[in-house]
Amino acid sequence: MQKSSILSMFLIAAGFPCAAQNTVTWDDVEAYGNFHAAGVVLTVTGDGDLDASASLELSSPGSPVFTPAHPLVRIDATHFVGSLFGLEPSSAYDARVTLTDPDGVTGTSQEVLIVTTRPDTFPEPSLRTLYVSTTGSDLGPGTDPLAPLRTIQRAADLSQPGDLISIEPGVYHESVDVSTSGTAAQPIVFRGSGTGVVLDGADPAVLAGVSWTAAGSGVHTRVLGFSTGHVVTDQGRLYRYDTLADLQILGAGAPGGFHFDGTTLSVKMADGSTPAAREMYVARHEDGFYLNGRSHVRIENLEIRHFGSGSYGKGVYLRFSSDCAVRSSRIHEIGSAGVWIKGGERNTVEGNEFWDTSIFDWPWPFTKGSSAENNAVALTDNPGRGNVIRRNTIRGTFNGIGPCGSSAPPTGFTSETDVYDNVFSEHTDDAIEPEGYCSNVRIWGNHIEDSHMAFAVAPAAPGPTWLVRNVAYNFGNTRTSQTDGYTASALKINSGYPTPIGPLMLYHNTFLTEAPGTDALALLNPGESTYILGRNNVFAGTQYALYKVNPVALDLDWNDYHTTDPARFVKWEGTNYDDLAALNAATGQEPHGLAAPPLLENPSGGNFTPGAGSPLIDRGLVIAGINDAFEGAAPDIGAVEYGTPLFADGFESGDVSAWSASIP
Repeated sequence: MQKSSILSMFLIAAGFPCAAQNTVTWDDVEAYGNFHAAGVVLTVTGDGDLDASASLELSSPGSPVFTPAHPLVRIDATHFVGSLFGLEPSSAYDARVTLTDPDGVTGTSQEVLIVTTRPDTFPEPSLRTLYVSTTGSDLGPGTDPLAPLRTIQRAADLSQPGDLISIEPGVYHESVDVSTSGTAAQPIVFRGSGTGVVLDGADPAVLAGVSWTAAGSGVHTRVLGFSTGHVVTDQGRLYRYDTLADLQILGAGAPGGFHFDGTTLSVKMADGSTPAAREMYVARHEDGFYLNGRSHVRIENLEIRHFGSGSYGKGVYLRFSSDCAVRSSRIHEIGSAGVWIKGGERNTVEGNEFWDTSIFDWPWPFTKGSSAENNAVALTDNPGRGNVIRRNTIRGTFNGIGPCGSSAPPTGFTSETDVYDNVFSEHTDDAIEPEGYCSNVRIWGNHIEDSHMAFAVAPAAPGPTWLVRNVAYNFGNTRTSQTDGYTASALKINSGYPTPIGPLMLYHNTFLTEAPGTDALALLNPGESTYILGRNNVFAGTQYALYKVNPVALDLDWNDYHTTDPARFVKWEGTNYDDLAALNAATGQEPHGLAAPPLLENPSGGNFTPGAGSPLIDRGLVIAGINDAFEGAAPDIGAVEYGTPLFADGFESGDVSAWSASIP
């Protein structure tokens, strides 16, 4: 069944009008460009029988020739949404949209619009430099490198558009509230001048060494004089217990835990050591950098750690701030989120290292719903359009990236969020979690290892959400999956919410796990969905290649299925199918599918290229705008083309590190 007919059936069943005007009327079209991708939104009226369609073509800068791009995807009665991939930054393209309907088109049926991508470089401030050092003084102007300021906060207070705040190596125990915005031409930049520039939210007095009182059962206490919700030691993050009795039991295990009653901090270490024998990082500040309603501010080359004096500690909090960036920094052991974006547009999070300790080894019943349920990067509430999260390394947080908010952007219908070229490992739950209001969220070129779920779209609406050329390896190789007994999968759709998952486009992904007893694709209840469209993917597991409980509408073809379990292959809503022929005869799925070992070069070593004898080579479907520059006679199935270290169609943007070596 074609995706258009699937969606039409869903929309009619959902109560959208079907007896109204059947001819379609073109209302409006717009384009929105990021760095390497762009979105197109066509709004229509009429078309009561929902049989209209919209094509998209692209002309490169300086070329009069239009080539087919991926058709626009209908996501409701009035919107068609599409994406353009593999674009060059700082470029202007022509996009041609054509609307057709068997019943006729009223008025305009075609339009050419300009699609402009953003510059991939960031302007340098040129007004002045403010210097900060742990040996400085906040009494001076800070413009002389021989007489620097003492605190980053003082530099923030003095900053003007065009200022570079150059921070010398050292540990700064403070929280920074940025009260001034930069401009597009003259940003404000906070930059570490070398390695070892640390913004630390922990209390320095406790870290330097204080007295503790033995309270019995291995518990030691201290009256703090400030509030805290986050404690880390040299052995790792401590679990936050709600009661002293729970702390005494230490149910989450090593390295230990803490309880704070508003006055007294109680700590218990799993190995029986005392807090006096440990490095104690007790959070005194909630946020590292706080930007409220700011714009054109950058944070670069800093180490940010140990924030979370309350319940929502953040390394960098971009609150209704736009055109800001967090770059090339090391952000770790933060209470709730390394970078939290609430509202705001066109923010960039790139080239950072995010990590946490202890969480990956704690039991699911303790971490889920607790203070340990954190993220490296989280978008919440109503983030604006054009946020980009790319080229980060993320390890050990509960979830990796949550790129969707809870409501539509204030300035448009689609999210236009891009998540690409990130490397993930050791996540208790989801590596990438596009859940909430997701529309034209593009996720490509990411590499995931050792997560419970690789992608969670539970729910992601109104769509489309694009998963293109990602690798997820050894999902299910977690305590959550192997010890605590929760079903792992490359894709999670079960949500418990009535909101349907908007159209989900799965193209050229490699989903392969060697974790014991793990399905490659487990589609579980409960959950609602319009449809999932899958082409040219590898689904390889150690239990079922596809385990479908949820009655979600699927359109699957040209994919490869494999399991190392000789007694299992596909289980579809209670029925076992031993091969693709039986599956196709019963469901109509996979008329061109493949069931064979993928024979990749060296997955355990990080190389997911098809080997010379792989059945994936030249077995895929040509998809306009997705795999135009394939090698050989046809596209290969999976994330990586045989014989090409880079994707010629631009999906990896030149970064081969995620594919050429295993994750450390």
